[in-house]
Amino acid sequence: MLFNKLFKTEEKKPPERKARKPAEQRERTQRTRKHHEKISVQDLRVGMFVVELDKPWEESSFMFQGLEIQTAADVLAVQKECVHVWVDFDEFTMQPQSNANGLPGANPSFGPDSQVPVEDELDTATEVHALANKAITDLFEEIRLGAEVDGGKVKQAVNGCVDSILRNPDASVWLTRIQAKHAETAQHSLNVAALSIVMAKSLSMSNREMEDIGICAMLHDVGKMSISNEVLAKEGPLNAEELAEVQRHTLYGRDILMSTKSVMSGAADVAHSHHERVDGQGYPRKLSEDSIPVFAKIVSIAEAYDTMTNRQPYRDAISPSKALQELYAKRGTQFDEDFVIRFIDAIGIFPPGSIVEMLNGEVGIVLSNTNDKLRPRVIMILDAIGEPMAQRIVDLSQMDVDSQGDVYQIKTTHSDGSYGINVGDFQRAGLRMG
Repeated sequence: MLFNKLFKTEEKKPPERKARKPAEQRERTQRTRKHHEKISVQDLRVGMFVVELDKPWEESSFMFQGLEIQTAADVLAVQKECVHVWVDFDEFTMQPQSNANGLPGANPSFGPDSQVPVEDELDTATEVHALANKAITDLFEEIRLGAEVDGGKVKQAVNGCVDSILRNPDASVWLTRIQAKHAETAQHSLNVAALSIVMAKSLSMSNREMEDIGICAMLHDVGKMSISNEVLAKEGPLNAEELAEVQRHTLYGRDILMSTKSVMSGAADVAHSHHERVDGQGYPRKLSEDSIPVFAKIVSIAEAYDTMTNRQPYRDAISPSKALQELYAKRGTQFDEDFVIRFIDAIGIFPPGSIVEMLNGEVGIVLSNTNDKLRPRVIMILDAIGEPMAQRIVDLSQMDVDSQGDVYQIKTTHSDGSYGINVGDFQRAGLRMG
């Protein structure tokens, strides 16, 4: 296989968190009151502990003094009532960490040793992505109507994605396989943001850098809000005039973001440059490799992958593995070679959400990666004759065997919709094991 030369465990569920009694919460609030920091509610994250509001607790809707932020819904609840809060920074590190090279790195409290199982993160990631999808859909509609980009909304949507990816990136990669029936540009933007953040994490970028690239990726196609839906949704190939108009979305996006003070300036650079190529044949400026911003190089790879693996008005989707082969074939010409390899390493040769067929004819969906990139964990859903089977997880890295005693091996991959399997419908129905 093309990637063989590139890349050469029974999970334990974390103990259930016990509900904190009211007295314990009050005691903890008093104990940590001299160790807290004031932050904007827009910077709230899952995992933080709120010790003080910007108004008396008794005037809020919260039952107890002291609030642990456990879900994206908790974040929204606080944001609805407050402008800023005080958080216990002994419980959640507020300062960026450094890696071995002295460069900013990801928060170690979310490192590989503490990564939660993908099964446990999927529900939270689904909630985060749903909230982010609604936020970006509403934002794009506002922009289409002439409003300015609301940087706070974008940052809020991205922050939740970063936190989920730090806990387990496979859950977010899985969710990029769910194709939207409406608001395709918004779903595509969310997918590209998630994939870009996953890659940034694999590059050991800091939390702040992951947030920044997420914002850039979320807004990379904002210029399409200036193009008619008739052109964007056209079935079949575009004529020369329509193609030129679509390509102008990079200019429209730059202009929209340059006029927006609430969004980092780098977002305009990415919107302008994400269709440039390292061989100098991209658009709109035919930039040389050294002139293309690093974030734009990363976003261009994530953007191309998501475009290829989701159905477009002018063509059907291809399988994730086939899309990775396309990216690999265009390394050094369309895409940065090192970043292509890092992207493949980050999401896996068989990315979560991929439909895979085994040598014995059984069919499943990849659940998560393992240390062996060629041997993921797979949810088996169809037997060798294509009939539904009792769903169970097989771990190819552990050499799990089928009913005949043969070791499971992946034969090939398929695009979404093959065998009548829609990954989005499967996800919405929930994981059913056994």
